[in-house]
Amino acid sequence: MKTINRLKAIIDETDWLIENNMTSGSPEFRAWKTKAERFLINEYGVNSYEVSEFRKIRFSLNAYAIGTPRKQFVDACISGLVCAKAILSTYLDEFEEKESSEVGINAYIKLKYEFSGIRAVVEKYTSSGFVINFLNGLEQGINANDKVKVKYYLRELLSWYEKNWTDICNNEYVDNLDEHERNKQIIREILGGIDDCDLLKNDGVNECNQSSEPIILLSHRSTDKKYGDAIEKLLSSIGIKNNQLIYTSHPLHKIPLDKDIYEYLRESLGRKIFVIVLWSNEYLDSPACMNEMGAMWVMQSDYTNIYVPSFNFINPKYYQCAVDKNKMGAVLDGSDNCKASIVELKNKLVEMFGLDIDENQWIYSLDQFIEDISN
Repeated sequence: MKTINRLKAIIDETDWLIENNMTSGSPEFRAWKTKAERFLINEYGVNSYEVSEFRKIRFSLNAYAIGTPRKQFVDACISGLVCAKAILSTYLDEFEEKESSEVGINAYIKLKYEFSGIRAVVEKYTSSGFVINFLNGLEQGINANDKVKVKYYLRELLSWYEKNWTDICNNEYVDNLDEHERNKQIIREILGGIDDCDLLKNDGVNECNQSSEPIILLSHRSTDKKYGDAIEKLLSSIGIKNNQLIYTSHPLHKIPLDKDIYEYLRESLGRKIFVIVLWSNEYLDSPACMNEMGAMWVMQSDYTNIYVPSFNFINPKYYQCAVDKNKMGAVLDGSDNCKASIVELKNKLVEMFGLDIDENQWIYSLDQFIEDISN
């Protein structure tokens, strides 16, 4: 059952409890309360604001004595149920608004977007052979459009999360519990909608209008801002406009207010997206960066690999990414090879965007770029 339908059923049940004058001691009420609390924990996390607020609701009398009329217990329970219904209804509105904003993204497309991030979070926590096999099997299922395999490994991952959730929450070395909670929620949502998806239909994801104005995504980790800023400065010098570059660490190229980067990229599917991947060891540890990689994979975007000087090319996480490892890239070490690669990138962008550049200005900008990355 979809998240929205489950919540609607819980809300509707409050009306039945009220109409039948239940008290907080009624088995039916206790079953409802357990169901509602479990729903909130699964959707928001055990330590979330939503769960905390629900637990504050009183469904019984603060004090009572022997002989207190049953009606007072009923009234106290009804008061709590009315409050709970109002709160749960606001969450329902949020879920419905979110679903409305995601029209066109089915569960399978969402899985493609999110898989790299899911993998990064899980592998940061465990190297268990069983769990790695689940991840590898899920990736194979996605690549093969195999719904049976996709559903099987999603269920196994969700089962692993549920069995190990207490250990994850109590592990003092886990500093990204919110990311694990998000993983669980995403996996559950995808499992709830995957049956309605046609995995052999591309759902328009790769139908890009190549005649439309292209756009560049500079995919990076914020800790590598020094190199990202140098690339942004170089691109601007050859005529790339502010609205032709997505670079979230710069105020002129950020995602529009209130927009999610993945939703913004989805809305840009009518444009040819060219990705510059700024690789670093920190990039590989970021679920958000891995999700950008997933978006790039879904859209089958053209891309160029650029590496910070300290990048570890034998990092096993690098070899699990959906990129061509044999594709030549540029290492930002200021060498002649680095310069030659940047010139090739410039030539590619000049052709892609139809730019007309001054060669003297370009030579100066290239020298400035080498100086910027070397300092």
